[in-house]
Amino acid sequence: MNSVYDFRVMRVLRRQLNLTLHEVARRGGLTYPTVEAVETNKTQPSLKTLDAIAGALGLSASDLVRLAERRLVQRRKAEPTRDLVSRKKDTGVENCRIAQFDKGKVIRVTATAGEIVHVMGLHENVHEFCYVLSGQIDLRVEDKTYHLGPDETILFDGLLDHSYIQREAGEYITVHIPKDIRAIERLLDAQVEPAAAE
Repeated sequence: MNSVYDFRVMRVLRRQLNLTLHEVARRGGLTYPTVEAVETNKTQPSLKTLDAIAGALGLSASDLVRLAERRLVQRRKAEPTRDLVSRKKDTGVENCRIAQFDKGKVIRVTATAGEIVHVMGLHENVHEFCYVLSGQIDLRVEDKTYHLGPDETILFDGLLDHSYIQREAGEYITVHIPKDIRAIERLLDAQVEPAAAE
């Protein structure tokens, strides 16, 4: 079946919940063959079936669809941010190169000592990760300052007012991950099964 949706993700979700196909079918008020056909991509579900399966897995139908969307490998070249809309108070835009994937962003920043990067115009409702590649930075989030050096990382709410102050020339990467992907967050919170011993 040629589709933009791959419902094999249901198997991952089922296993995390310790559910069998029969249990998902029972919880959703569906037949086993219906649930099995959707999970193995033998058929595309109706909205009613999709909603029943999602409910049995503790998700909204939109979260299940979002997880089932096929993502081909996406490649982007990071570009200067000068074409992006920034706010009057933004500073350091010229130090940023950005690659955008849907609502997510990867931003590479190169700055010299003393430069400040405060680019709130690039932010949506995101979690922001920062990974320092080289140099030293001070990250100010609201009224608290965090000192970071090479190979140090930090995670914070990207909507909070924040700025990066370069204490020593260097580079860092920030990654913006949308908060509206609740289902993926639940998956990330789940324990990963250990690899089998060889």
